[in-house]
Amino acid sequence: MCLVFTFLFSLLFYLFLNTLTYPMPVNDAGSIRYRTVPWMTLSLIAVNTLIFFAWIAPDLYSDASLYEDAVRSYTTKIWEFGYRETVVRQPTGIGALATFTSIFMHADLWHLFSNMVYLWAFGRRIEDACGHWRFLAFYLFAGMVANAGGVLLNPSSDDLPGIGASGAIAGVMGAYLLLFPGARIVTLWGIGAFLRLPVAFIRRLGGEPVRVFSPLISLPAWLVLIAFAVQNAAPSLETIMRGSDSGGVNYLAHLTGFLAALGIFLFVRKDLLMRYLTGRSL
Repeated sequence: MCLVFTFLFSLLFYLFLNTLTYPMPVNDAGSIRYRTVPWMTLSLIAVNTLIFFAWIAPDLYSDASLYEDAVRSYTTKIWEFGYRETVVRQPTGIGALATFTSIFMHADLWHLFSNMVYLWAFGRRIEDACGHWRFLAFYLFAGMVANAGGVLLNPSSDDLPGIGASGAIAGVMGAYLLLFPGARIVTLWGIGAFLRLPVAFIRRLGGEPVRVFSPLISLPAWLVLIAFAVQNAAPSLETIMRGSDSGGVNYLAHLTGFLAALGIFLFVRKDLLMRYLTGRSL
């Protein structure tokens, strides 16, 4: 019970801090053209969650008496299955397969939660546009490009292992920007909730049935996604010039994953691609 309380408290605390100033996408506010069940998106969320709680969490949240063994086990897993330059250049660990295993590993509960929320918000519509298995192929492709880009553009790095689905999900976000720039995204945003108060109040006085206060704010998808790209571009350039990551976050992987979205047209449904090329609404 104590462990569950710690999980929930930590999650709510970080959620409050991280959504106070910057909007967190939580849902696609638009309609989905093909109306398919996004079982691949749900499966990816389930697999990532299962791997974390069954394999990573026992080391992170172990009994204090087992702390040293837990740290050793956690570190071994990160170095064995995380992605770094030497796993490709030299026959160490599991080799190039680490580019895939690293995509399904997360450093802590917040890392997992935030990635899965973004995958839920943007992944369903991209899966709908591609089909289930092509969406999975694109997801893995974007993750592979993100990992490779993080190394190729930072050759003087400290060869530290990188883990997380952020690069693959950044590719999904970039694909969303290309395919559905006019869509709207529901976000959780603390400051935004207060900024909308005057507008909501005026609309309420005008007879519209709107809630005066709501932490959920609908924003244009292009605004959220371009902000994400800009947010990762500056530290990526700094990383390239300094030769080391900023604050332990692999911004280069995020940015190169985002740019991997240019390959989405190899994975989308043929009829949707034809609609896109002829300028019709998707």
